[in-house]
Parts: sequence; structure tokens; C-alpha cells
Amino acid sequence: MADVLVILKVYPDSDEVNLDNLTQQINSRLPQGYKLVRKDTEPIAYGLKALVVYIQMPENTEGGTESLEEIVNGIEGVSHAEVLQVTRLGF
Repeated sequence: MADVLVILKVYPDSDEVNLDNLTQQINSRLPQGYKLVRKDTEPIAYGLKALVVYIQMPENTEGGTESLEEIVNGIEGVSHAEVLQVTRLGF
């Protein structure tokens, strides 16, 4: 069974949200079999930055990325999160 790589863009509530702490919160809430592979930031406007996280997860996850989006959207300080891309990791 292969995994998929999900690129998720996380928009904070404000520019006061610490993106490093937000990354740690996301990582600690990931279900078993999910793995935070990489993180980046992307400027939005007026000093506000979005967090871009790369998460490896099982391909045959029921509901696809919906549960991942719900987990991230439920974290305090997150305005919303959106999936930018999903790609299959076949080795």
C-alpha cells in the first residue's frame, strides 16, 4: 500500500499566531500513520504569513483528506486550511 503527500495551506487568525507553535500543535494531533514531512511559510499580505505543511498519510484513508482538514481547522489560531495538492508516493 502506498502513501500520499498532502500539501496543506493553513491560514492563521492573525499575524500574532506563532507558526512554529502551530506546526507543533498540528504534528501532535496527527493520527497514527500520518507524518509531518516539511513546513514552509508563504507571505499573504501586510506581514501575515500562511503555514504550508507537507503531510504523508496512508492512501486508503476513508474520507480522503477530510479528517486531516477537520483536525487542522479545529486548532485554536487557525482561520482555515485548504488542500493545495495531493500526490501519490509510490516506491
